[in-house]
Amino acid sequence: MNMFCQVDNEGFPHWNGIDFMRFWFLPNNHRFLTGENYLWAYKASFLVYNRSRIIKIAREEKIPPFLLAGVAAAEVGGTPERLKGYGVLQFRQLIEFLINTDNKWSNAVSVGAVAIQLRAVAETLGLDPSQLSSLQQFQLSTCLLNNEFNLRIVAQHLKQLIFADYPNTNTEILNDEQIILAGSRYNRGTQRIKQDFIDSIHASKGDPMREYSSYGRRILEKKKTLNHILGIKE
Repeated sequence: MNMFCQVDNEGFPHWNGIDFMRFWFLPNNHRFLTGENYLWAYKASFLVYNRSRIIKIAREEKIPPFLLAGVAAAEVGGTPERLKGYGVLQFRQLIEFLINTDNKWSNAVSVGAVAIQLRAVAETLGLDPSQLSSLQQFQLSTCLLNNEFNLRIVAQHLKQLIFADYPNTNTEILNDEQIILAGSRYNRGTQRIKQDFIDSIHASKGDPMREYSSYGRRILEKKKTLNHILGIKE
């Protein structure tokens, strides 16, 4: 029995090896949906299929739905989902066992359609990542294959990231800077200070510093499109 969730494999088809080959090895073709055209079609389809779930979860967790949708659009597709939870994770656990070290490397594995590190999942649930057993890591990775659980954890994590930079703010109504920082920290983590990201936002085009905030800026740039997909009127 899984201590974190009820395992449910139903829902939107997970990105698998066939999807990966159709995206990676075939040329871009809009008509036949191959190459990057297939990847973007898959991302859009994921949002459409899950839009009611995304809106519901975002509103329950009190964050803008387009922020959750933007992270989802950035993360879904790419590496076969089950490979990360049923291959990469076990390989890293084995190496850690053989060299008798802590679980930081295995906790860095990103799992789920909307990829999120096991470390971040544990912290979001109020658990100490360093105390996760191999079984608990595996159970969490299995739960993350459930899109409801996956999206809920991502939404909760985003809310925590917002509060990390803007304590006591109304997370339902965010300005552009807050959206960019929340998205960028989802991608970059919490190690850098807030001012680094703000400086990145205002850096000149071509400045390498701009890369720190690129993830969040892309979400903001797609706000209108994301809300249109979700059926939300601005």
